[in-house]
Amino acid sequence: MKRMFSLAATILVAAFISGCSSVEPAKHMGNTPLASLKSAYVVLAPGANTTIAEFIQVGLAHHDLKVSIGALRNKPKDVAFYVNYQDDWKWDVTMYLNSLDVQFVDNSNDQVIASGSFKQGLFHNFPDPRTTTFEVIDSIFNTK
Repeated sequence: MKRMFSLAATILVAAFISGCSSVEPAKHMGNTPLASLKSAYVVLAPGANTTIAEFIQVGLAHHDLKVSIGALRNKPKDVAFYVNYQDDWKWDVTMYLNSLDVQFVDNSNDQVIASGSFKQGLFHNFPDPRTTTFEVIDSIFNTK
């Protein structure tokens, strides 16, 4: 009986741990050192809520970048890279951030130079979207 209880408890703990939300390891593509980039543009999708874009702007500014936000058609030609993102929100008593994918794209050739993401697991929590966005941005800059 003790053995059954122990096994059940272990399975529940494993399911809970694997079901938690997390910032996934960021990826770098190519040889562009992110520290060498000094300006960025956060692209807003048509009709998008600006909240996550503003959090990305602040997160990038913490890495000493000059950052602006707007529609793709207004992207300046002189920024080092632009940022595409996709946020997914769900409802459970309140709206919560379910996932966030962020891509840094080289403005000179439209090639993705880095990406990072956040995903909820099986058992979601209610993460602070600002903190989570900063964690994704930081993971991109901290990954070699």
